[in-house]
Amino acid sequence: MVIIASGPQLPDDPQIARRDPRLLENGPVIQANGYSDQPYVVVNRSGSWLCVVTSSDAHEGDSSQRIIARTSADRGRTWSQPIDIEPADGPEASWAVPLVTPSGRVYVFYTYNTQNIREVPTDTGRSPRVDTLGDMVFRYSDDEGRSWSADRFQVPIRTFDIDRRNPFGGDVLFWWSVGKPEIVGTSVFIAASKVGEFREESQGFQKTSEGFLLRSDNILEVQDAAEIRWETLPDGDFGLQAPDGEVAEEHKVVGLGGGDLFCVYRSEKGYVASATSRDGGHTWSTPEWATYASGRPIKNPRAATFAWSCGDGRHLLWFHNNSNTWFGTYRNPAWLSGGIEVDGVIRWSEPEIAVYADDPQVSMSYPDLVRFDGRFYLTETEKHTARVHEVDDALVQGLWGEPSTRLEEDIILDYVDGAAMVPFTVTPFQLRRGNWKIEEARAGFTLSAAVKIQDPTPGRILLDNRDASDRGVCVEIGDQGRIRFTMSDGRRQCSWTSEAGTFTVGIETHIGIIVDGGPKIIMFVADGRLQDGAEARPYGWGRFSDDLRDVNSAAPLSVHGLAHREVRALRIYDRALRVAEVVELQGRGNRGG
Repeated sequence: MVIIASGPQLPDDPQIARRDPRLLENGPVIQANGYSDQPYVVVNRSGSWLCVVTSSDAHEGDSSQRIIARTSADRGRTWSQPIDIEPADGPEASWAVPLVTPSGRVYVFYTYNTQNIREVPTDTGRSPRVDTLGDMVFRYSDDEGRSWSADRFQVPIRTFDIDRRNPFGGDVLFWWSVGKPEIVGTSVFIAASKVGEFREESQGFQKTSEGFLLRSDNILEVQDAAEIRWETLPDGDFGLQAPDGEVAEEHKVVGLGGGDLFCVYRSEKGYVASATSRDGGHTWSTPEWATYASGRPIKNPRAATFAWSCGDGRHLLWFHNNSNTWFGTYRNPAWLSGGIEVDGVIRWSEPEIAVYADDPQVSMSYPDLVRFDGRFYLTETEKHTARVHEVDDALVQGLWGEPSTRLEEDIILDYVDGAAMVPFTVTPFQLRRGNWKIEEARAGFTLSAAVKIQDPTPGRILLDNRDASDRGVCVEIGDQGRIRFTMSDGRRQCSWTSEAGTFTVGIETHIGIIVDGGPKIIMFVADGRLQDGAEARPYGWGRFSDDLRDVNSAAPLSVHGLAHREVRALRIYDRALRVAEVVELQGRGNRGG
């Protein structure tokens, strides 16, 4: 049986093609001058938003680095002029994290170069970077960020063994914080990172690092800031370290049910590090790589990875879904995973692309999650321009397992074995407007198939509609149980291959191939798991050319392997399904439809 729906409906309004909410440039700008980092938002009692930004007139680490605030009365669409929390002509003030209390008071905590130190010894010389040293200080505002306390208050930090190994023997502390304070019960926890040794900035700067927390049990109640009590955690002489290696940094803590704590942080090994405390932060589990519900470790380069509590035992995780082990340009796109607490453990879902930039060299990071009026927003920065993005609610709910309402929409082919040749047409990646203008459609499509491979000979074709010019798509068998997908517009060919062991001979396998024309990425989902490259390669997803135009062929789709009924079912959608939707299809019986 074959069911063929009508062809794709091309958008009449050229603006429609550019309205992908995940596209970086579609987010309203918070700040775009000089250097802009950690654009973190709290919602005031009036409903206005207050964003604090680490800013400078030039670049990261410049001597003008300071803390500024901006406010928005329209959910981040427009922002006020900057308000200095610390001025540009003072010692470096960096890495601000805000906290709003039930009274409406807003605290901002940050690293302050109190002694105005001008250089730091490294393993090969000296560095002028002096923005990760000094005291933790704070100011506060009682008028929703319009003005700030005249006094600057210091937060005491207990020294660890790693401090005594720093270039100043612990007399000066090297540390910074990127995670917003977390309210757990009646306490507030601020996660931060200590640095022991440094190397040349081009080699990663921080050579050894580990995490710590500051806890206050009365900041939510007292009005006199001088009376706030602080405790450095964990107990003992060592902080939260990496499961492997010497780099453990940019810690972010969230509260779990019953007052437990869960902390995620970056490493230089290509994975998200994590640890759990069952006693309020005094002691922690042995650090390990965070995993999906399936047990696979979650990949992330040396880039910020944040978890956020969303209430009712639900969480979100920001990361970059690749295991490159260097800073580089590996932060595009950004991904989200949804977590649900089960018996004190967060079970993380297969991820979705949350934010991307057209230029793969652009790297967005240091996000914040804003929950307001039942909606979800992300802030991020690529270090010059900070933006805010409203996240599609269907994407968020899908991460938590909510069924899709659109799986019976946009189907252009629904095939069950029995016919050999059927046609299909998808929306082109680029649309012609007038005689010469080409519009980016940001279109995509998805092939969702149930296959049972009997003959694993590499090069055997399963699906093919390429014409004489090579335009069309092809799905073929690769070596070692891989599946290879190829598409061409007759001018340019793009392909991506799945992981080894994607299929086993004689076993039915659900394979989803998502061709996402927004970020220009091809993804494989096999039996409910988004492939991430496993140990063989850092990526499980591949990019295709932004010059690919139209892969529609006049030739019908040939379904091969009919003698063995290898293609059992096939659905083709005229859109890039979300990963969660492909997983849901698999859960309906491991068939394409």
